[in-house]
Amino acid sequence: MPTIHWEKKNSPHTACLIEWCKINQDAQLKIFSNSAKDAKEEGHTCQQMTTQKNTFMQQLATSVFADNEDPKLRKKYNKINLQLGQTGAGLSFDELNANEKTRTLLDHLLQTFLWWVDLHGWWKTNPAVIFHTSDLRSYQI
Repeated sequence: MPTIHWEKKNSPHTACLIEWCKINQDAQLKIFSNSAKDAKEEGHTCQQMTTQKNTFMQQLATSVFADNEDPKLRKKYNKINLQLGQTGAGLSFDELNANEKTRTLLDHLLQTFLWWVDLHGWWKTNPAVIFHTSDLRSYQI
C-alpha cells in the first residue's frame, strides 16, 4: 500500500484532518486513543467507545477527502484501460490475469500505476469513471 505523505502537496488534507479533530474532540479521542489501561497509567484521558470506531473513521475520511476527486487518478486509470482495449477494460483483474497475453501487458502497465487493480474492482462498470470513445483523445499516451 502506498504511503500517504501528509506534508507538502497533501498539506490541505492534513489541515482538514486537524480541523476536524479540533471540532470533533470526542471522536478524535476515540480514534487516536490508546487502551484505557495505558491511559490510566500515563495519567491522561481515554474516551470509551460508544460508537464504532469505523463510523468515526468514515466521518473523518469524508471530511478530509470530500469534493476532492483527483482527475489525474481517473486519467491514469483510463490510460491503462485504453491500452487493454474496450474488451480488456471490461474484464475483471482475475480474468485478465488468467490470459497470458493480457497478463504480460498488465504486469507491464501496473508498474506505472499500482492502484489500478483496486480501482478497477470498483470502477470497471461505473459509467461516470470509465472512458468513452469520445474521450479517447484525452487519454493518448
